[in-house]
Amino acid sequence: MRGFWLFLHVMGFVAWLGGGLAVMLSGITAKYLPPDHRLAVYRVMSVVARNLIGPGAVLVVVSGIVLSVPYFKSSTVPTWLMAMQTFGLLGAVVVIGVVTPTAARLGRLQVDARGELPEAFTGLRRRQAIFATLAGVLALLALGAGTIFR
Repeated sequence: MRGFWLFLHVMGFVAWLGGGLAVMLSGITAKYLPPDHRLAVYRVMSVVARNLIGPGAVLVVVSGIVLSVPYFKSSTVPTWLMAMQTFGLLGAVVVIGVVTPTAARLGRLQVDARGELPEAFTGLRRRQAIFATLAGVLALLALGAGTIFR
């Protein structure tokens, strides 16, 4: 059964980090597109965030808790495990609480009457970039704690 949960844990990480990298590169590329095409890219990024990154983060947390149960039954919990759990949980909270809802809002935007980006776009895009970067760094720190420092 441990193998099944480990498989889900790795799959969640692949979805979370892989989706995050895809969204990051899409956002960088979209900067140079006209407003209507740029918003189309953000609609796709919204789908990736809502259907890949968010569920991946949830899957990592749930499977991580299940995989940690044997460690918590013992008298000592390794430092690398505590670090992995702390970074992973914080990153997942940021993904679920900020990144995914912001991506959904960005995905609903439409060009204004002049054919330009709506006023809300700049603030939402900045918020998304900052918090998605934070969540990605926390996920990478969790991955490092669970692999390199194990």
